[in-house]
Amino acid sequence: MPLSSLLDVVLLLLIFFVVTSSFAERRIPLELPDAESATTAEDEALVLEIEASGRLLLEGDEVRVEELDARLTTLGTGEGALEIRADRTVQHGLLVDVIDRARLAGIERLGIGVAAASVGRAGATPAEASTR
Repeated sequence: MPLSSLLDVVLLLLIFFVVTSSFAERRIPLELPDAESATTAEDEALVLEIEASGRLLLEGDEVRVEELDARLTTLGTGEGALEIRADRTVQHGLLVDVIDRARLAGIERLGIGVAAASVGRAGATPAEASTR
């Protein structure tokens, strides 16, 4: 009988770890540019990540550039904030298009995610800093 109790405990632990890991924040690997003037990001800001390939992720969900303003309006941001975390190799034209669509959707405050210069590129994580 002690073996069945042990199996119950192991299965419960397995279920616990599977459930809790599904709630973990997923991050894509971005190489953010450095900025010495970086400040801490707002917690209530929506997050838009732009990969080096040009793929957009709004709050972790993939979105096309053409749908961005509609999706931002649907999320009801109104006068909210949007933090854009773009890989350092993203084309300037794409970034300008994203900012323009965010403004058209009514976003009043835009932030650009950067890595704090004191941390440097090697150890930086995408959420370390933002500049307004």
